[in-house]
Amino acid sequence: MNKSKTIQANNVRSIVLEMEKNNRIDYDISYRGGTYGARCWDVVSALFPTLSDDKSAEVYNLLPNRVGVWVNYLGGGLRGGICRSDYSKVLPAKYAKRIDAFTRECKNRYLEIENGEGLNDEEDAEGNTNWEALGTNRSRAAGVERAY
Repeated sequence: MNKSKTIQANNVRSIVLEMEKNNRIDYDISYRGGTYGARCWDVVSALFPTLSDDKSAEVYNLLPNRVGVWVNYLGGGLRGGICRSDYSKVLPAKYAKRIDAFTRECKNRYLEIENGEGLNDEEDAEGNTNWEALGTNRSRAAGVERAY
């Protein structure tokens, strides 16, 4: 990754963390899956603070109501892959790249929270195998997002 992309990625990470700190990111992460993201208007205003109101509304209208990631519960204690939200194909590339960076960072943050809660630990506190974590990790490696 070149220096410009690294600076941009760090900037998006700081935006996501600041939004989380200011309760503009909603998340619910558990052994049954969950979500991590924000309302599209909050995302547009955070990522593109210099846009005019008209241009912000134009970008806003090409996004889903919530921008971020989600995980489906597969059943049997297994969670699916971390899926990123999408946007309209007519969204100009200069905005799409920034939205992509935002959802990538939401995915990173989701995984950090999962790991912090011990959901992906291969052993529990007593040293027993955490079959749900092993199964989830293998399901994700196989690209499984949903069970239906």
